[in-house]
Amino acid sequence: MTPGERKPSEQLTFLAHALSLSCLHGPGPWPPYAMDLPDEPPRPDDGKPHMPSVVMDGVRTHHFGVGSGPDTVQAVADLLQERAPHATLHDRLAQARALEICDDLPRELARRELSRQQVYEAGHWLAEHGTRREAVKIGIVLVGVSGDERDRELLLLLGTLEEFTLYAAVALLRTQPGHQRERAVFELARRVTGWGRIHAVERLEGSDDPEVKSWLLREGYRNDVMDEYLAPLAATTGDLYSALLDPEPDEALVDGAGGILSALARGDGGPTTGLGAYGDAVPALARYAGLAGQGQATLQRLDHLLTIRRHLHEPPEHWLPGDVQALRRRYWDVLDQPRWAELALAGVADPEADGFPFAQYCANRLGLPILPQLVARLRVDPGDSFTWANVLRLADTGTAVALAEELLPLAGGPEAQPVGDGHKLALEMVVKKLESHPGLGLPLIRAALHNRNLPVRRRAVRTLQAWPEPPAEAVEWVRAAHAAEPDESLRDSMNAFLTGLKQG
Repeated sequence: MTPGERKPSEQLTFLAHALSLSCLHGPGPWPPYAMDLPDEPPRPDDGKPHMPSVVMDGVRTHHFGVGSGPDTVQAVADLLQERAPHATLHDRLAQARALEICDDLPRELARRELSRQQVYEAGHWLAEHGTRREAVKIGIVLVGVSGDERDRELLLLLGTLEEFTLYAAVALLRTQPGHQRERAVFELARRVTGWGRIHAVERLEGSDDPEVKSWLLREGYRNDVMDEYLAPLAATTGDLYSALLDPEPDEALVDGAGGILSALARGDGGPTTGLGAYGDAVPALARYAGLAGQGQATLQRLDHLLTIRRHLHEPPEHWLPGDVQALRRRYWDVLDQPRWAELALAGVADPEADGFPFAQYCANRLGLPILPQLVARLRVDPGDSFTWANVLRLADTGTAVALAEELLPLAGGPEAQPVGDGHKLALEMVVKKLESHPGLGLPLIRAALHNRNLPVRRRAVRTLQAWPEPPAEAVEWVRAAHAAEPDESLRDSMNAFLTGLKQG
């Protein structure tokens, strides 16, 4: 059954869904398909990427702010005050946006002096029996303002569904006593990996619990969205520099430090603060370079070192020039060790290896001559668009075009084209390269004009438009494609191309 196909009469409560996942997979993290919730709406078959509501909530809370819904707050408060049936309350909340009312609703209920027990009964019913996500979110909010330590397991269970982690984390902080507040959120943070991890870890900021601090440095900053979101918090709350001063730091700490520092390097100018805002950045970077230079060589560490070295080309303006020069020397010296190049070359030696893409990424940044290895990879996987991009960068155009004509599936019409994005992107990239090489790669142009993917067809027309004198056979291909083109804007572009040739 695909997301959105479940009939209303078959709809599970979110609590039942969470319980089944817990029985199948333990306390969490749960597998990615757990993102498909019982009320998942049908997904349109329009080729556009799907944006889960948990992602939308995360983006809104971190980048755009959250609006308010005063009318909804009043309507929901009225229903609670009137002791409306819980099912009626549920249906009203199902149409609301929990983010817009989750702060104002508890304040309004307190203003109206609704009894704690009344609020708790409604919240608990919504949390346990809710089949619509927005209603369950508000149920968790109501439990948070009226419950106690006995609700810990319910909140942890529902919070392991990342859709609800933000609400469950706040509710745990409100309901659990003393030190158990932070410990409960800590447990929740370890059960989730995406936006839920971000929401939960952000509520551990400032922790002085040694176990929490250790976890933040080694694992807690990692998430499936962007490590940049949590790296600043991990560096400060975890006291990264002090931890690195340990005479014999464990390998997990060294790897964690590299991940945090490289995420901070990427974070400058990104969604959060970066190295420029981290007060201990310079000594922490110096210490990490020494530890990485003396420790075991892995591709992960090579990636971290390369990311940091690149950042040192444009360091924060307030860093002292002497510090910058010293850091540059340290990182250049570490990366000049032959073992890093040997490691990257070993990683691209087998074109079928799972780790080939990451090794290729590192080898390219080291400037290693790996064109033969890239060609070998394409012979194994012609749809590897990342490798095609590097081949187009490293090889002369004639060689790259000949390889594309040999390896990409070009025969037949749209029905014969592969549906994978790799082949589509590869063909699109090669055809774009042809813009500055008139007359080259005509078989690729023809295949692109008949590809089922609109961007590829559009790219073929743009390439021909860039040629001063398109070959007559290519003009005929465009004329034939124009007659069959379903997209109006591309038909207009084809018509402009053909009309321009007549006028010329």
